[in-house]
Amino acid sequence: MIGLVAIYGPGRPLTDELQELWPESSHAYRASRGNCFQGPEAMQFALDRHRQVIAVGSLAAVVGLLTDPRVDVPRGAEVLCVDPGRRWVIPLTHSDSAVELAEEVAGALGVTPVFTGPQPDPGSPADAGNPLDVLTPHAVRYRRAGAGEAAEAAADGRPVRLVTEVAYPLPALPPNVRPDAPEDAPVLRVTDREDPDGEDLLVVPRTLVVGIGAGSGTGSADAMRLLTDVLKETGYLRSAIARIATVTGKADHPAVRWAARCLNVPVDEHPAEALARLTVPNPSAAVGTAVGTASVAEAAALAGADGGELVVPKRKSATATIAIARAAVRGRLALIGLGPGAHDLLVPRALAELRRASVVVGRPADVEAVAALLRPGTRQVVLPEPGTVRNARGAVLDRAGVATDRAGRAVDPAGAAATLAAHGHAVALVALGDGAGLTVPAGAYELLRVPGLPGAPGLPADTDGVPA
Repeated sequence: MIGLVAIYGPGRPLTDELQELWPESSHAYRASRGNCFQGPEAMQFALDRHRQVIAVGSLAAVVGLLTDPRVDVPRGAEVLCVDPGRRWVIPLTHSDSAVELAEEVAGALGVTPVFTGPQPDPGSPADAGNPLDVLTPHAVRYRRAGAGEAAEAAADGRPVRLVTEVAYPLPALPPNVRPDAPEDAPVLRVTDREDPDGEDLLVVPRTLVVGIGAGSGTGSADAMRLLTDVLKETGYLRSAIARIATVTGKADHPAVRWAARCLNVPVDEHPAEALARLTVPNPSAAVGTAVGTASVAEAAALAGADGGELVVPKRKSATATIAIARAAVRGRLALIGLGPGAHDLLVPRALAELRRASVVVGRPADVEAVAALLRPGTRQVVLPEPGTVRNARGAVLDRAGVATDRAGRAVDPAGAAATLAAHGHAVALVALGDGAGLTVPAGAYELLRVPGLPGAPGLPADTDGVPA
């Protein structure tokens, strides 16, 4: 259980938001001026009852409370400070679990984590901390009661069963985290819904889009109140919501603005004529007459989901409507230039993308140049140069590599990378040099390019660029 401390009025909105995100694993203490439960009392009350405490207030106020003679900080306590202006979160203790909690808070609230203590070397293949920390920058990750067993098992090398309920291009996971682990192994669940038993470690990608319909009689809190009820009924997680969608002209409606503020997500507007072209299960002729489209909530959710599916059809209150769609999750393909090959000449974005990938594809020299930088569990697909592969009789096979598709046709690195990305993987296609020659066909995946430094002709890859 995490203690949440609101340092007077400015700290209450984010404290309330965190408690709504973690209703079963947090307890809030709200300091108030002019009574017997002021800042020092609230902080001491939380520290007496919780090992981890998140204080929402200015850094000066929180540090002042921790040094107040009326506050006794127990040994082993972990305290985080969250800016009430939603800018940053700072762990004031430097344990791995405090850093992990800060990253979780950053993902939940959309704030920047600021670390003041020694941090793991991002270039090291064996980062400090739990091996599942690789997930934190890419999805909301949080524990429920009893779920710590999965994290401990992953760190100890014991089997962890991977259950994927929502397709998502995960980064490389430790080799002991796999779908075929024993049934009695702790579970790492990729999902956008509640874990009814509260024992699994949840990874929650932000893939849900909430469509909102609101009219002149809709109060500012009506849509959010309806959404809260629907999430509780259906089990979908608030932390999985990525954005709000509505019809053009409604983004400034008080109900939409309040929901966006509570969820800390952007609002997308879609023209009525575009929404009218979408097929929805519950169209309304009256709505079509009023706004030019027979559906707002369902159609806007589908439009925002970009080819996804409706998971919660239209729900209505007296004044508002909502619907929820799950966005179509696509694979990820990064085209990465590795520069001359030396690790200290690799651009920072390239290193980040290599460690984001679950599969790295390239020619032998290209993959070998970065193999030491990859996370444990990263799959390496190495495809030889044309003319270097021989069949069982010793004849040279003049073709690009040995990988084949289902029809038996040979696949080159670009084709292999595109195929893997199209199937939902996070892929890095690598080449020494600036990577300008890397090209892939268009496909159903997110594509990005990371140029490298130009290679130095005639110099070995491991030199510092100075001839001997």
